[in-house]
Amino acid sequence: MVIINNQLKVAKLKLTYIIGFFLGTGLIIPFFVTNYITSEYYAILVIGILLLLYVIYLSLVKPEYVYMAEVKDSLQIKNYPARPILRTYKAYEIKLNTIHHFEISKTFYNKTSLSIWVKTKKGTGSYPPLSLSALSKNEQLKLSKYLSKHTIERRKNVIPFK
Repeated sequence: MVIINNQLKVAKLKLTYIIGFFLGTGLIIPFFVTNYITSEYYAILVIGILLLLYVIYLSLVKPEYVYMAEVKDSLQIKNYPARPILRTYKAYEIKLNTIHHFEISKTFYNKTSLSIWVKTKKGTGSYPPLSLSALSKNEQLKLSKYLSKHTIERRKNVIPFK
C-alpha cells in the first residue's frame, strides 16, 4: 500500500528550479555586459533578481522526492533531493514493529523534516531526517497518522500540527 508519493510535485519543482535559474540569469546578464541601460530595464532586473531569490529559497528549503509504501510488515522509504543536479538517492526499509517514535520539525523558512527512531538490540537509533517540504499539509497529516499508528512510544511523537 502506497502511503506517500510526491513524484509529480517534485517534477514541477525541478522544472521551476531550472526555468527560474536560467531565466533569472538570462535577465540579469545584459546589465553586466552593456553600458547602455535605461530606467525601463530596471523592471527586468527586478524580475531576474526575484527569480534567482526564489531559486535560492528552494535551495534552502531542500524539498525532496519521498516515496513511502507498506510492503508486508515493513515500511519502504525512497527519497532524493528535488534539485536537478548533485542528487543522492537513498532507500530505507524499516520493520513496522521496530518504529520507536518519530519527530516532525519545522524551521523558520518553512522547512519540514521527519526523523524516525527505531528500537534495536542495543537501544534506539535514528535514521537520517527526511525533508517533507514538498509534501502538502494533507499528506503530512496522513503520514503522521500512519506513523502514530505504528509507533511503540506514542507519547514521544512530536508533531507540530494536528
